[in-house]
Amino acid sequence: MSLNLATMLHESALADPDKPCVIIDDTVLTYAQVERMSGLVAGNLLALGLERGAKVAVQLPNVPQFLFAYFGAMRAGLVMVPLNPLLRAPEVAYHLENSDAHVLITGEPSAEEAHRGASAVPGVATYVVGLGGGQRPEGTAAFEELLAPVEVPDIVPTCADDTAVLLYTSGTTGKPKGAELTHFQLYMNCAVSGELLGFTDDDIAVAVLPLFHVFGLSSVLNTAVRFGTTLVLVPRFDPDAVIDAVEKHRATVFPGVPTMYVALLKAADRQRDLSSLRVGVSGGAAMPGEVIRAFEARFRVVILEGYRDSFAVHRASVRW
Repeated sequence: MSLNLATMLHESALADPDKPCVIIDDTVLTYAQVERMSGLVAGNLLALGLERGAKVAVQLPNVPQFLFAYFGAMRAGLVMVPLNPLLRAPEVAYHLENSDAHVLITGEPSAEEAHRGASAVPGVATYVVGLGGGQRPEGTAAFEELLAPVEVPDIVPTCADDTAVLLYTSGTTGKPKGAELTHFQLYMNCAVSGELLGFTDDDIAVAVLPLFHVFGLSSVLNTAVRFGTTLVLVPRFDPDAVIDAVEKHRATVFPGVPTMYVALLKAADRQRDLSSLRVGVSGGAAMPGEVIRAFEARFRVVILEGYRDSFAVHRASVRW
């Protein structure tokens, strides 16, 4: 069976091309714009001579270029390797060599460290997204080169069990290991999660969980695109920034980890309007019952707690 995860973006763009896909600060990009940018990335990656299944490492925070690179790589039939922007040079080198990556897409201000790591691995081309707070190292290329005018390729047919993402473990018991996630696995994960959460194209989700982590990648980014939802990107967790984003954009869904909910409760002691939220999602660790009860009572929103890819509904019968 043929299945390429990039089809989700394509279908959402066809359904409503002018619908906001990504919001960051005051910048709004529609589904049509995000698909166009990812198509340019796909065309330029293929122009480098990369063949189907080649690895493209993406080391970026939650910025629109992450989406361009992610869906662009998959559109081209390539495999995306998400990397933490905080990795040091030896760690970058290990991940690139172990995954056999041919391209590294990183951003300022982590570019210097990333380039040192990439320089230790032969045959890796490094592209840098200008995010401020640093300079592009000599010997690297600007990410804009991957957005140069080029014939946008059709979505490359891939098999459902082909690897879409090579995601590395944390390495707590040894060297990090690459877990191969297929197009089918990732599609089913976001489809089932979205249905459990009642996602619709009217939702607006806050994406503050790092997209290079499986929680942010699958349960936030993929789910939002699969259901035509708008994503509000917050590159770094700060409780005030998250609350501002919810208030400003009337966000309806907040996925986070327990420590984020604790911080939000403390930051929202003063009068803030989070009445637009309809559901909160928590994962990564067990959330104390008193935190769940306090958050639900304070913001009148039900929290779904995820564990082993399933969701447990706390007081699901509650209807505010």
